[in-house]
Amino acid sequence: MKRAAQKAITYGLYPALLAAVLAVIVITVDKHGNYSKIYGIVTLALVVILMATEAIFPLSAGWKMTGRSFWRDLRYIAIDIPAVALTNLAFGWLAIFYSERFPGFLKGAPVWLSVFAYLITFEFFQYWYHRLSHTGKGPVGRFFWRVHLAHHLPDRVYVLMHAVFNPINGAIAAMIIQFPLIALGIDPAAAFAATLIIGFQGLVSHFNVDVRAGWLNYFLIGTETHRYHHSAAIEEAQNYGVALTIWDLVFGTFYYTPGRAPEKLGVDQPAEYPASENILRVLQLPFKKKHPRRI
Repeated sequence: MKRAAQKAITYGLYPALLAAVLAVIVITVDKHGNYSKIYGIVTLALVVILMATEAIFPLSAGWKMTGRSFWRDLRYIAIDIPAVALTNLAFGWLAIFYSERFPGFLKGAPVWLSVFAYLITFEFFQYWYHRLSHTGKGPVGRFFWRVHLAHHLPDRVYVLMHAVFNPINGAIAAMIIQFPLIALGIDPAAAFAATLIIGFQGLVSHFNVDVRAGWLNYFLIGTETHRYHHSAAIEEAQNYGVALTIWDLVFGTFYYTPGRAPEKLGVDQPAEYPASENILRVLQLPFKKKHPRRI
């Protein structure tokens, strides 16, 4: 019985959840629903479903959330929320200021076209920031890595661990999300659809369950492909997209071996870094003059 359930989850859970998210988007946009409220409800429901599933059917018992890692995650969440909220508040003001003076490129465009244009644009900026955070040279590259590495210090990947990041990195990520919304003039319906897709892919990307997306892995960054990004093996730690694979494919950083997970997660030289639970030391890393590079 459990084997049958495992097989159903492996091949059916991801497409079912993706279809459900897309259905919610279509219905909500068609009915002009409360976008903020529905976004919150759907996100909470996804977190509960994914966390419950990985507790029962983990891909790796060694990657499961522990009591220690749970409290670490909560502390990062408490620190990160203000930074992201303040960034969103600033960009909310900027959006009002900008919309009152300049027409957006996509004002009045169909929702599907706005979502597509936004995702492509967002992913381009996000891809290069993310890639430079790992491979950038010089002072800027080193700073980006030290800001970003908090997310790579954990040696296990699961849904709640998605929230482990430096607040500076969180603020930059929020800026990258918000800027194209403003510049392109994305209306609320399209913003709701695009950000819900990004949020869903972000959650499922850190899912500690054996789910297979098949051909969808060549379009969407998800569980199988993003797990490689957290690999401690440098040659596997690619896939810099958040929701789409397009720029990884274009720039040659797409890595995917069907049916195989990384042997080890985290950084390649863990002894050279503070433990992820030592949050104060981790938060100080961006301001250190020297520190080992991931590559």
